[in-house]
Amino acid sequence: MSDQDRSWDVQAVKEHANWLECVAPYLDGELNARERREMTRHLATCPLCQRELERQRAVACRLEALKPTAESSAAMERRLRRRLLGTPSRRPPRRPWWGWLGWGLALAQACLLVTLWLPSWSARDGVPMVDDAVADYRHVLADRLPPRSTMDTDALSRALSLSIEPLQAPDVTFLGGWETVLQEQPAAALAYRVKEQVIVQYVVTEPLFFNQASVRDAVARQGHYITRQGRQGIVGWPDSHAGSLLVGELPTEELVRLRL
Repeated sequence: MSDQDRSWDVQAVKEHANWLECVAPYLDGELNARERREMTRHLATCPLCQRELERQRAVACRLEALKPTAESSAAMERRLRRRLLGTPSRRPPRRPWWGWLGWGLALAQACLLVTLWLPSWSARDGVPMVDDAVADYRHVLADRLPPRSTMDTDALSRALSLSIEPLQAPDVTFLGGWETVLQEQPAAALAYRVKEQVIVQYVVTEPLFFNQASVRDAVARQGHYITRQGRQGIVGWPDSHAGSLLVGELPTEELVRLRL
């Protein structure tokens, strides 16, 4: 893509921000009749909004395919109901008042254990794919680019059998790509320089990307996933038959802009 084309893309995004925000409501049938007519006319002449509409349609189809079927949910409900109904309800014998003293002490001990254990549990609670990407990014910052990095993203795509779509923002400089592993699965890492900062785009398989419940829910709501871990901002979005995570020490709003 030429510098002129990239400049046009950035300007088009700015001018069509309001139209882009209407793509999801248009797809979901949430616009009134007048708004829908205006959006239909705009889509006929706007390739940027057409691409966004097709992207959101593809994401909707993938999410629909991942939903459990009504039959499986009903079957699970029936199994649970049978198990609950099959357990006889029996009233326990009355205890003397001093018998409850032991239970009170046990409950107090349990509350103390939960209080002590909860912080460490919360620190581990996250998205494994994202945790691995952030850990790899921090390793990149510490050791610079791996010696096996390449400038040939097509060769990297063929080697990993991944559909790789590099960033195209005009203020991004591509530094190189390499093979890595996220959640024990092969992935591609593409490093860029933006405003004297190094950011890394991790490309993973579509099943791995959509297997993360919080990522899947965020994409369904707003088209992308956003979070932070310490100084690192993370933005995730679906690509064509793949998924991307962009990690960098930049505001998440800036990372979102770079992927457009």
